[in-house]
Amino acid sequence: MSVIRLRLPLVNFERSSEPSRTFIFRSDFQGEKNLASSDEEYTKQVEVGVGLLKNNLARKIVLSRIISFPQDGLTTESIFNAFNAKFPNAAVFAFTDENNAEWIGATPELLFRKRGINYSTISLAGTRKAGSEAEWGAKEIEEQHLVTEFIQQELENLGAKNIFCSALQTRNAGSIEHLCNEVSFEYSGNWKEVMSALHPTPAICGMPRAKAKELIQQIEQHDREYYTGLIGIEQGDNVDVFVILRCLKIEDGQLHVFAGAGITSESIPALEARETRWKAESLTEVIF
Repeated sequence: MSVIRLRLPLVNFERSSEPSRTFIFRSDFQGEKNLASSDEEYTKQVEVGVGLLKNNLARKIVLSRIISFPQDGLTTESIFNAFNAKFPNAAVFAFTDENNAEWIGATPELLFRKRGINYSTISLAGTRKAGSEAEWGAKEIEEQHLVTEFIQQELENLGAKNIFCSALQTRNAGSIEHLCNEVSFEYSGNWKEVMSALHPTPAICGMPRAKAKELIQQIEQHDREYYTGLIGIEQGDNVDVFVILRCLKIEDGQLHVFAGAGITSESIPALEARETRWKAESLTEVIF
């Protein structure tokens, strides 16, 4: 794998004289590579998922897809620069994987930020077009609640102290926005224990985690590869870890954009397909 380019949010990382180490982990979800799906194919997968959830096999699952576009002469450098300019509050990254495919993304999803024993994370779920004047729907609010509930429970199980959750807010991510809670806590153990406890979150997997993961592997046909994996940097007592979302892969003259949606028993399949299309367009409208 090539040297990773990682631009963290401007207020996010306090540099020091200590050496830094950048790291990346693949997703746990595997399948066939580059298997893009149409809106109709993805809708059918969501229908299967909703049926399983209505049978109480899980409370939520996250189904992803790949939407492919012609590369049209775009380069890693031009896409990275476009993301860097458009998404100042995201972690913008670029790297070449073991198969020489180039990955570029701008993820808003902080898994956690560590400063000594002080940690912070965010609970992020629910998606709509930015600037909407309508109230958030019950489905999005419930989806967000599941993520926040999961994080708090896992932190308690881990033995974290002084756990504090902010009020629910709306967070902008370019042309779309999400529901968000900010969570802070203290933990004196190894930061990798926090990573293992929180990842994968319900925002990229579902609840309960083990059963949701099993159902996703049954339904999804593609390989997530690095999508929903982790990317981060460690420098002394400072560690920032982000979930790899809002990303694309350049390979064989195609841009393969990865996107997903949280599915509950109340999901409307056509609307979930529309949500994934919005997420893909939040990237492609920046670079085309």
